[in-house]
Amino acid sequence: MKWLKKRFAEPSTFLGLGAAIFGLGQAFKVDEAAGVAEAVGSVGQAMAGGADPWTAGALGIAGVLAAFMREKGDRE
Repeated sequence: MKWLKKRFAEPSTFLGLGAAIFGLGQAFKVDEAAGVAEAVGSVGQAMAGGADPWTAGALGIAGVLAAFMREKGDRE
């Protein structure tokens, strides 16, 4: 658990996750993958700028959820 916390405190982890998500999205033709990858990458940038890792992580998770959730009126 300690190892995992250390990895998530590094900005490069989020940049790598963003790249992996984008790659998987391209492989499986998921339209939202670019937005999700960008949100995850933004967390890494925020952490590199000195942001609190927990705040950055929470914002990243919120960004990923927002990318995959439907709009209220859109039911396709």
